[in-house]
Amino acid sequence: MTQSQQFEKVQYGAEASAYGTETASYTELSRVQSIDIRSENGLIVDRGLGEGLNANNTYYGPFSCSGNTVFEVNDFTFLKHWVGNRTGTGTSGDKYTLTEATSIQAAAAGAGIIQPFSVERVNDTESTKNVEFALGCVGTDYTLSGSINSKLTCAANFIGRTSGYRATGETYTPVTTAAFIMINGTWKWGATPSSLAGVQSFTINCNNGLVQNTRSIESRFLTIPLLGQRVYTFTVSIIMATALATTIINNFYGKSAGGVYTPEDGSTSTSPTASLQFQINLINSSRYATIDIDESTINRISKPSARDGGLSVLTFEGFAQKGTSNAPIKWWTV
Repeated sequence: MTQSQQFEKVQYGAEASAYGTETASYTELSRVQSIDIRSENGLIVDRGLGEGLNANNTYYGPFSCSGNTVFEVNDFTFLKHWVGNRTGTGTSGDKYTLTEATSIQAAAAGAGIIQPFSVERVNDTESTKNVEFALGCVGTDYTLSGSINSKLTCAANFIGRTSGYRATGETYTPVTTAAFIMINGTWKWGATPSSLAGVQSFTINCNNGLVQNTRSIESRFLTIPLLGQRVYTFTVSIIMATALATTIINNFYGKSAGGVYTPEDGSTSTSPTASLQFQINLINSSRYATIDIDESTINRISKPSARDGGLSVLTFEGFAQKGTSNAPIKWWTV
């Protein structure tokens, strides 16, 4: 009997013991749109002059494992394996908060720590389950995005230490909590963030700059990676209006005189306007979320035009130094 992808069930869990030791507790990753786990044996072959045109021997080389998933967001907990520890109880007075980590540790959850995780994908099309799993996984980068007529979507990449297949997997209970949709939220910008009207789409990307070359010669398998230089970037497309001249356009050029905006020459001022936040506030009935990055700078703007092109849309792209107060994601229920 062939298997259907519609019966793929994805779960994950934090690893609290030695790196690459499977989690003791899995939980559902809901609203998954796609997932892939890729594994490679890194084979090494023998060849030599005078030994013919074909390889002679094949050996196991360094084992590598990586994956990616796309899911519609109704909960951000999975991203603690990219951002850092989750705190709070999920109420308006004590919001769930992901705080930027400073290290990766296979240990109990705690301040400043990203825990590696295990992930399993169960297909139960047939009476005997087909279960693929990966252990020692750490998030490399993620992208949160949304646009008109869409839900909040997360695309996330990760690496792992080992992977495998088996015939047993955890019990899966579907999660029916609604995803955040791009209606009724607010998009804010500025030193004291104020609302931007006319946002059409956005993306926020975070890359952990993982140091992955942590292998040693005595093992085929990766040892625990290290955090590198964290990088936030963002892109926003917004309906053009004259009010954007005093905010987005001015923040890009850096120099204003008599209503004319031109590039700062770098002598009077060597840095763009400081302490600018890009903040997204999402509402879904009684559920709320905030995505918030700080010390933002606009690096590129464009406003393409074409005959019969419709609305005039300004796209601006930039860089942020950190999550606001080092906590880029919060969510709660009232």
